[in-house]
Amino acid sequence: MGSMMQFPDFSNKIVLVYLMGRPPDDGVLLEHAVFEIQGGRPFIIGDFAEGASANDWVAGVRTALAWDTVQQYFMFDSMEDYMARASQAFNAEQFH
Repeated sequence: MGSMMQFPDFSNKIVLVYLMGRPPDDGVLLEHAVFEIQGGRPFIIGDFAEGASANDWVAGVRTALAWDTVQQYFMFDSMEDYMARASQAFNAEQFH
């Protein structure tokens, strides 16, 4: 009996993703994240969130992260939710 892999539902969420082998302050903040199979592997496909990169140079750009390289992720209800929580721990230059 085959089983289908279950993925989290990121609908209407802001997702902060940390990848294996990357520094802890190098998370990827995504909007509109969904799962897609590419080359037989699952990927999280999403848009870089505004405010997620220096000078927003990649804001709105679509990216793909291999699911098997994800070490940890956080889901936030909105960008406002993310910013409010992040501001409790970090100053403006270190939001993620």
